Amino acid sequence: MSASRMWQAVAIILMLSPMLSLGDEREDLAEKAARQARLEALTQDIKTVQARLAERRGERDKLNDSLRELELALAEINRKILAADAAINDLNRELDSLLSRQRELRSELAQQQEHIAVALDAAYRRGGAEPLKVILGQQDPDLFARNLRYYRYIAEARRDRILHYRALLDDLLTVEKNIAEREQALVDRRAELARQHKVLADSEAQRRAVLVDIERAMDSEQAQLEEMQSQRKTLESILARLEESIQNLDIPAGTPFPKLRGKLPWPVTGRVAGAFGARRAQSIVWKGWLIDAAEGAPVAAVHNGRVVFSDYLRGHGLVLILDHGDNYLSLYAHNQVLLKDVGEWVKQGEALALAGTSGGLEDSALYFEIRHNGQPQDPKVWLTRR
Repeated sequence: MSASRMWQAVAIILMLSPMLSLGDEREDLAEKAARQARLEALTQDIKTVQARLAERRGERDKLNDSLRELELALAEINRKILAADAAINDLNRELDSLLSRQRELRSELAQQQEHIAVALDAAYRRGGAEPLKVILGQQDPDLFARNLRYYRYIAEARRDRILHYRALLDDLLTVEKNIAEREQALVDRRAELARQHKVLADSEAQRRAVLVDIERAMDSEQAQLEEMQSQRKTLESILARLEESIQNLDIPAGTPFPKLRGKLPWPVTGRVAGAFGARRAQSIVWKGWLIDAAEGAPVAAVHNGRVVFSDYLRGHGLVLILDHGDNYLSLYAHNQVLLKDVGEWVKQGEALALAGTSGGLEDSALYFEIRHNGQPQDPKVWLTRR
């Protein structure tokens, strides 16, 4: 149990002091004080777990939001990859069609070239009867003109066809090059999209792993919270029964604490090293007195009362609290040894503890408080003057 929680538990005891009336039912009183302290500590633990759960819920919500963004980004990249694949397939089909057409044109061009070669070879084999000689050897002018036109048409047609095929081939080569360049750009783009996809997928996997850890921690803390809430319910039930058993205890006769203002004896002999209200740290002030005391010096009760707390508090060492009735309590801290247990009666001047350095003091001293209705009082008003 942390010091703050234990101190809050002590505060609960102080606030409940009207119910801790003096009487003879020692075990009930001690049990109630202990259980009340445990209840307060448990309540603080519950608040801590609830705070952790709330924090983890916030982390989980942020992760879920992040995962949502990642999944949307992944979906967009997947869409772009599919589009790139479709475009690449379309270009491949277009390229295949162009290559097929290119092969056909090359075949036709080769046939035309072969026809020209055959014609030239035949003319040569006729003994030089080339078209020019045939034309010039004609005696009939009409036949001469027809043959001239005929050979000219044949030559021009073959030339135009060859030029046409060559132009088509050049165009096909240009288109093929453009398609190849576009396809390469798409392939590069797809590779970049794949790289981005991997980065996002890795990030998503990491976030999902963290989310799983958070969910597991939340499950564990939720189970812990439910168990503590069950314990708190049980403690509250027990405290209710204890309350019934001690709330009607009689207060023994004696001088009421309020009438002893300025008349109470000092709990220990020594110099006040830290006065009520003085600043002990940047934002902390003394709520009682720190009194220098020899190590092992007896610490005495300032008035009759019953021990309602006798235990160790982190930062305050061994602490004892007395209930004096009428909602008044006195507190004695940093002791070397506690001589009384919860529920014991003590008389004014009776030794409660031995002064020491517990709780982290460098020099032996006693920290002393008086509280009324849980509020700290200035000991100077209550103790006799020296």
